[in-house]
Amino acid sequence: MISFQSLRALTLAFLIFFLSATLATAVGTYFATMRTIDHMVVQRISGMSEVIAPDREKVSARGISRRIMAAAHDRDTADLGFILLERGRQIAGNVRVSRPLPLGLSNVDLADKIKGLSHGRVLVRDLGDGLRLAVIAETEPFDNYNAARKRIYILGFGSIILVALAAATTFTLIIRQRIIEMRRTVDAIFEGDLSQRVPGAGSRTAFGKQAQAFNRMLDRINNLMDEVRNVTNGVAHELRTPLARLRNHLTLIGHDPRAAPLRDRIGEAQAQADGLLSLFSALLRIAEIDSGARRENFAAVDLAALTAECAEALEAVLEESGHRIRLSLQPVILNGDPQLLSQMIINLVENAVRHTPAGSEIRLSLTAGASSDRATLIVADNGPGIAPADRQRALDRFGRLSGEGEIKGHGFGLPLVASIVRLHGGSIELGDAQPGLKVIVSLPIA
Repeated sequence: MISFQSLRALTLAFLIFFLSATLATAVGTYFATMRTIDHMVVQRISGMSEVIAPDREKVSARGISRRIMAAAHDRDTADLGFILLERGRQIAGNVRVSRPLPLGLSNVDLADKIKGLSHGRVLVRDLGDGLRLAVIAETEPFDNYNAARKRIYILGFGSIILVALAAATTFTLIIRQRIIEMRRTVDAIFEGDLSQRVPGAGSRTAFGKQAQAFNRMLDRINNLMDEVRNVTNGVAHELRTPLARLRNHLTLIGHDPRAAPLRDRIGEAQAQADGLLSLFSALLRIAEIDSGARRENFAAVDLAALTAECAEALEAVLEESGHRIRLSLQPVILNGDPQLLSQMIINLVENAVRHTPAGSEIRLSLTAGASSDRATLIVADNGPGIAPADRQRALDRFGRLSGEGEIKGHGFGLPLVASIVRLHGGSIELGDAQPGLKVIVSLPIA
């Protein structure tokens, strides 16, 4: 069953319906025409037979013969065939047939060898006294006219079908182009370029009005996002300065000899202030990435070399925590921001270190399918992992997991990675490393 949810299905359904209706009309017109012609021919030969030999008039064979001769020479009836039979023997008429004709209406054709007739109708009446009158009329004005009529119908209705196919194809291409333009706009916005709009909004057509409505919606969404972003950025900027002052003030207090008994509590307060400063830095970082401003820094990046550099930079951290890292890298070149991609890789590895016990192994692989236009970066560990119900929450800002022994934090490690992936037109998925967590990042290849 056809699903009417796609342009192709709708076009196909329209063509099937139109072709069926056209073919039904052609067949109906053909048979209606044939029935009309047959009816007119039958009326004509019936009327002429009545003129030659009226039912209520006693006419001799000689009189009927004279009437036949007159009708055969008359301009209006010269195309009719007449046969007068007496006890099965033809005694008058202007045509001959090669077989006995039955009483009533019947067909004649080429097999009857009537000169100049390829198909027709004959009416045979019994006049009494052994006389029979046959009146013949052709149903085709010239030989093989029925075949010519079929060609006319095929060409006529065939041209209608071709015009309809051309119109449907043109309509489909126009609609498809509009859909492609809208999809490109949506993809660009999804990748962070909120300035994109659907083209063609200046026309007064239905497509133009639709584009105007869509663009107004995008303008409204953009304004709302700007307001939210401005509030977030404003709060972060406004609070960073007093928090930095508070931390510096705590440091000064900690250096005061009179504060020695409270130095541990002061240290805890400093750590909390550092955490809040990191939180606001992460908020501002994500807001900057989501705005798409960093797209201007895109360039060709050797992701394999960049991944190896990040792993080398993290060797000291890994040694200190007792973790091991194993690399499996294929050459991949893509278009992106090197700094953000480095931060993405470092965040994923640090996240694995933070949430796995000492001695755990972290596996980092980079692959690119031969027939694929995307590269896949996988960071996997053999730690406790994340429950399937919590995986999407782990990608959200301020995400909190429901498992026991949760590591403290503000939940901005993976959301920051997700923002970087979105900026590069990729996707991120959390899976099961059996055991442990597997982070799968898919990025388009340049």
